Amino acid sequence: MSAWAILLSAAGHHGEAADPDLLEWIKGFLDHAFDLGPWTVVAVLGLLIVSIPVSISAFYLWQQRRSRPKADSPEDRP
Repeated sequence: MSAWAILLSAAGHHGEAADPDLLEWIKGFLDHAFDLGPWTVVAVLGLLIVSIPVSISAFYLWQQRRSRPKADSPEDRP
């Protein structure tokens, strides 16, 4: 059996993109574990999505500021 046959057989297992029973179990587990409302989940995920590029940009600017050569102070000049 070739590698392509194995990959194509896995794609034909479900009509959905993921196993619906597994997704339902995960959703039920998370609902029971955290007991959050849907808008709270949307807000938390939104903050997470926004915080990643903001933190990368802040780290980049911080590194640029650290690597910039310092200007000569008047005391160092002859």
